[in-house]
Amino acid sequence: MNSPSRKVGVAGNRIELDGRLVNQPEVRVTPAGTPVIRFVVDCSASGEELKLGIVMTGDPALKAKEILKPGRQVKVSGRLRALKAGIKSVGVDAGFEVIAEAVEQEEGI
Repeated sequence: MNSPSRKVGVAGNRIELDGRLVNQPEVRVTPAGTPVIRFVVDCSASGEELKLGIVMTGDPALKAKEILKPGRQVKVSGRLRALKAGIKSVGVDAGFEVIAEAVEQEEGI
């Protein structure tokens, strides 16, 4: 479902985006014990297709996991990271992924 209310904004290396969670988040723990969560958000506007891979680490990732359900509208803020050639971000064939600092459930959408 495309919605004109979805937006993506970048200022310096800061990004805020609104979109719909595409997949069940993938949760892993690094050998050092740090939780890592990965998921995809569809930020498409009418006539466009934009799906971005999101990565979040640490305690904020564990808290965000509680609200991350496929189809749910979320707001993500963080920074962009360029991917090396040939690397996919959570199944999304893109040149960038978002390193999230905060994820919130959008209310009333």
